[in-house]
Amino acid sequence: MSDRLKPSVHFTIVCDDIRQELGGKVSLMGIFENIYAAQFPAFHPRMAVITEWTEGKGEFEVMMRLSSPDKKNVLRETVSRLSLNNPSVRHREISVHLNLEFQAPGIYWVEHFLDGEMVHSMPLNIVQVKEQKPH
Repeated sequence: MSDRLKPSVHFTIVCDDIRQELGGKVSLMGIFENIYAAQFPAFHPRMAVITEWTEGKGEFEVMMRLSSPDKKNVLRETVSRLSLNNPSVRHREISVHLNLEFQAPGIYWVEHFLDGEMVHSMPLNIVQVKEQKPH
């Protein structure tokens, strides 16, 4: 019988920045679910992703992937190891991505894989807006 228990994603939040504060607190700045752009390709200077894993036990490989709307193109990918000693432990995985390029508007995907298997996916809307003329 294995002591290994597959964890689940408790939450994923996309924001402008994440800071580790004194005393262990984590501060999130500029939480968003949409990125607005007047023209494409569009560039987003900074995006941070925090994901909390919980209810697991054992060692796992975790991959976070930002994919195009058709999920065929990977814009960014991070891979790390996750180690949970017991199911009550929570682990927060943080990644920061600079100078993201979005080729077209659409629903992009923040995907999480555990040992190569997709376990969580959330949409990130890239929205085209009309350019406004200065008054």
